[in-house]
Amino acid sequence: MTTFTIRLPRHQARLVALAVGYHLSRPGAEIDPDSMREYAHGLAEVLPLIDAQIDAEVAALDLNPTQAVLLSTAFSSVLSELKMYSLSDSMAAGSSRPRSTAAGFDDRLRWLFPEIAGDPAYAMVLAEDLTMLRRELPSQRAREVLAEQRSAAEAKKRRRKWWHVWRR
Repeated sequence: MTTFTIRLPRHQARLVALAVGYHLSRPGAEIDPDSMREYAHGLAEVLPLIDAQIDAEVAALDLNPTQAVLLSTAFSSVLSELKMYSLSDSMAAGSSRPRSTAAGFDDRLRWLFPEIAGDPAYAMVLAEDLTMLRRELPSQRAREVLAEQRSAAEAKKRRRKWWHVWRR
């Protein structure tokens, strides 16, 4: 099986931890839309791995193609949240009201990046960093691998003998 090994400095590992936490906080995020079942190896497996390495100088992750694609999607979602964060913070006007609709996002953001509490505009810096990290992720190759796997599975299904009804 194809895996992608990525090595991340501490700051980027924290961005990945933020994105994975955000992804997992959304209901149904770990459900495969094709089979309507939970992913066999989704981002739920990545969270404890990245959290264990959060304070290391360099974090290493082995991602399967599905995890790489899900992480890229999570990056896109977190980018939107970070871009709106400073605006939401100014609207909250010092209240304890959450700045995000995702459960636990504010707490995780403040835990991973304590600088954000003093300067909500720091969220834009994080958004820029996340954009650069997203470009380095092997998501396009991961999509190609998934398409190849899907094609191979369909070809195998077509090759089955029609009279083997019990195998369908």
